[in-house]
Amino acid sequence: MGTKKNRIYWIDLCRLCIITMVAINHVPPRLAEYFHDWNHYLVITPSFFLSGYCFNSAASKELWDYFCRKTRTLLRPTLCFFFFFYALWLVGGKALAHDDSLAWYTPLVELVTGQLDTVIAPMWYVIALFVIQPLYFILKAHIQPNLLFPFCLVLGCVSSVLPVPHFWEFHQALLYLPVYALGAAYRRNNEVFQKIPFWSVLLLCVAGIVLFTVLEYDSTPYLLALSPFIMVFTYAWVRVMIWGAEWIDEHCTHYQWVSDMGGNTIILLAVHCYVIGITKVLLDHLFHTEGYLEGHPFFKIPIGVFSIVSLYPLVIFILRYIPWM
Repeated sequence: MGTKKNRIYWIDLCRLCIITMVAINHVPPRLAEYFHDWNHYLVITPSFFLSGYCFNSAASKELWDYFCRKTRTLLRPTLCFFFFFYALWLVGGKALAHDDSLAWYTPLVELVTGQLDTVIAPMWYVIALFVIQPLYFILKAHIQPNLLFPFCLVLGCVSSVLPVPHFWEFHQALLYLPVYALGAAYRRNNEVFQKIPFWSVLLLCVAGIVLFTVLEYDSTPYLLALSPFIMVFTYAWVRVMIWGAEWIDEHCTHYQWVSDMGGNTIILLAVHCYVIGITKVLLDHLFHTEGYLEGHPFFKIPIGVFSIVSLYPLVIFILRYIPWM
């Protein structure tokens, strides 16, 4: 999981912004439903887009080699965090949850099925990505490049209608496969995408926010009818984000901590919810703020940012002393 040399700074910057928005979204209270839909549009889809942009099959000629490499970079750290937090859950977390329906073996069953809801729920993204990448590797080997993205788009639409198993987040993997393929297509055809005027992309970005405010993102009929448009709006938002990150990359000083944090988002994703919980408990205990967040949701922002910033020492510790993660 360590930070590699010759990283692309603007990608690390984008990923750090995304994981910070994830943390802000997870801070209580839960806002209106359209904010939840914005989370799909503004946070989750850019994550899969950037992962698709970074897709590199040249480092592994065979599927098995590629699968083993992704097992080391995605699955191994996920398993390490799972067993660590599972031990903590057995010691005290289960009692604090006050949920008698959770047996001691429930997280282990979830581990087998690839749905880590009890211990580290945010890692669904890593599990889905772990499924997407070998699948895309296979499709890329058998489908012509100009047909690859349309095929993935159709596959994503069909999967929203057919009963797709939830085993190892396979349903999420197929849903976000078109976004992953879009990221790979963007890198492969960068010159074509660069010709799209800035203001048209910005207007599309705003239109996407309006669309996700009005419509229910998870509604299958809307998803089927609007999938091509969703891809357009997704590209527009990610392109605006990339423009901003590239401008900072070109005109501002590069900081190593950005690469350290942005290059190790698995650590941040696995731990940030626990930091949020600890922060909330401390605020309630020290300043008697219990229930205060419910009436002041804008405090989500500083608490979410703090939860990510406070994890920097943990990231450095793992990079130095547990590099095999």
